[in-house]
Amino acid sequence: MKIYFLFGLLWFLVSACNEKPKDNSKEKNHVAFEPAFKGLNTFLNYQEKIEQRKDLKTLQSLLFTHKSGYILQSKVYLSARGEIFKASLERSDTNGIKVTSTFYFLKEVLTMVQVDKENLRLSNLELHQTRVFYDASQRPIAAYYRKVNNPKNNSVFQQKQLNAKQHADIQKDLNSISDMQNQEGAFTLNCQGFDEAFNKKFVQFGNTNFSTNLAYDPNDKIILSLQKYLSLNAHQAFILAFQEVNDASGLQYQVLTALEKK
Repeated sequence: MKIYFLFGLLWFLVSACNEKPKDNSKEKNHVAFEPAFKGLNTFLNYQEKIEQRKDLKTLQSLLFTHKSGYILQSKVYLSARGEIFKASLERSDTNGIKVTSTFYFLKEVLTMVQVDKENLRLSNLELHQTRVFYDASQRPIAAYYRKVNNPKNNSVFQQKQLNAKQHADIQKDLNSISDMQNQEGAFTLNCQGFDEAFNKKFVQFGNTNFSTNLAYDPNDKIILSLQKYLSLNAHQAFILAFQEVNDASGLQYQVLTALEKK
């Protein structure tokens, strides 16, 4: 299944959500947005509805490593009919900085983005959180920012200006999710070689910027053929099927379950 996104919001949130207006200055967890723009409460109610859904299927991408050392992975959340309601991209660098961008969709069109940035090496949580809301012209209606030192503390989002670079970064992350899920573009996969670790055999796929490693069955005929003719397949792109495994020792890794040539 191909995953693609539209970067914009069809302007039917108020009627589609079919909600009576409430106090639009606060969410149910009493986080305030100052100043609150007209229609804010509708967006927040819709976000909450998505978060409460238990019927959405999760599709997880491969775990990718950039040549500079940071790792990233994406997830999309689909209804039984295959409609996208939510997607996320998680990036962790070698300095302990973790950034999670979460996108919310209405009829598969972007409505809002939440970006959480934290330093995992700090003893006390310091969360930087940005939320951006979009209109029908694919322009931000409003952007808000807050810094949270303790997740139990109530905090206020202050309205801020979203500059061109921040807007472009959001678009880039959205495109990255699509490419990661579809294993194309910046995440096209070529076979790069074989290795062994933790008493398991691994095969590496990737390109000049990103790579991913998967454990495999050493008796797999396709893998044996790939090993034998690795040089002949150097420029061949593959589509991989996989599953994540957590073994009894606590080791977490990806296992290759199938592959096919593009």
